[in-house]
Amino acid sequence: MAYDVALIRERARFLGQPQEKLRSLRGRELYETLEPLGLTHTQYFRALGTNVQEYCAQEFGIDLSRISVERFFQTDPNTKWLFPDVVREAVVSGMTRKPSYPQLIIRDEAITSTAYDVPYVAENDENEELRRVAEGSVIPESEIRYGDRVVKLDKFGRGVIASYEVIRRMSVDMLRVHLRRIGENLGRNLDARVAQVLVEGDNSDEDTSATVVNTHTAGTWAYADLVAGFNKLTLEHYFTPTHMLANAATLEALLGLEEIKDSALFDFAKTGNLPTPLGVKLVPMANQPANTLTILDANYAIQKLTEQDLLIESDKLINQQWDRTYLTTVTDFAIIYPKARVVVNSGWGS
Repeated sequence: MAYDVALIRERARFLGQPQEKLRSLRGRELYETLEPLGLTHTQYFRALGTNVQEYCAQEFGIDLSRISVERFFQTDPNTKWLFPDVVREAVVSGMTRKPSYPQLIIRDEAITSTAYDVPYVAENDENEELRRVAEGSVIPESEIRYGDRVVKLDKFGRGVIASYEVIRRMSVDMLRVHLRRIGENLGRNLDARVAQVLVEGDNSDEDTSATVVNTHTAGTWAYADLVAGFNKLTLEHYFTPTHMLANAATLEALLGLEEIKDSALFDFAKTGNLPTPLGVKLVPMANQPANTLTILDANYAIQKLTEQDLLIESDKLINQQWDRTYLTTVTDFAIIYPKARVVVNSGWGS
């Protein structure tokens, strides 16, 4: 992956300026400075040690929790240039707060293309074994490969349909509530994608599908099935299970097991806190493939790749045109260590 070193340096130079110099930029001048650098107002606020609420209070004397959208635009000619980031920050907070995918990935890596060559290690029991090496003999090697596994990214998006007449009387704070919920729905789409990739593998040409362990009895879940999947990941693949992903039907079956219903071990019935079977966090996933339970090591299994962060039609928002505003991101997930997850399958007899 090629990084634009000059652009990164220019961003660092700009954000590293003295705060009084940074604060001297306002409104359109600030907007037109940030845009070619690929920076958001949120990153600018972070460099100032503040956030959008505090900045608006300090610079324009307005309280975002009380002011209407119409008053926001009327307060100062410079405020309208902030509005796209008010929208973006609310949507991003929803995308990262409610969904489960942030806790399941190694990291979210920014890339410069919609196709990514995934660096990876093809593990082999014989090659990975640490053996006694005689003087002058060949030392076994683990090879990090690069360039023959290409993951292609997809665009995810959602439209907001509302006229400015609908929006203008709404408080900025309430608008952000609605936008945060839209962000949560975008995050739910990413949850569905990560659940699918963890079971089926990513869209590279290499086989990255998960190892499958069938339940002892088709169509039935037993505590021994969880133990079998746990042992497969721990003892054979040598990874540490951190999460179990289950859809509603599988979750219902698991919560009904006597070993998990035991109130001396778990207090789900009393508090609503989900149990941690075998010390592993149980995560409800609405779009987890049917009849499957994914057990993974979130430190090694999967990585999120982002070519385009959340993009908003900024010009429309600045000019108070809301009829159809689209929020899009270009992203996908790549398997890093295929053996870092195991899928327990109860549907093998159907």
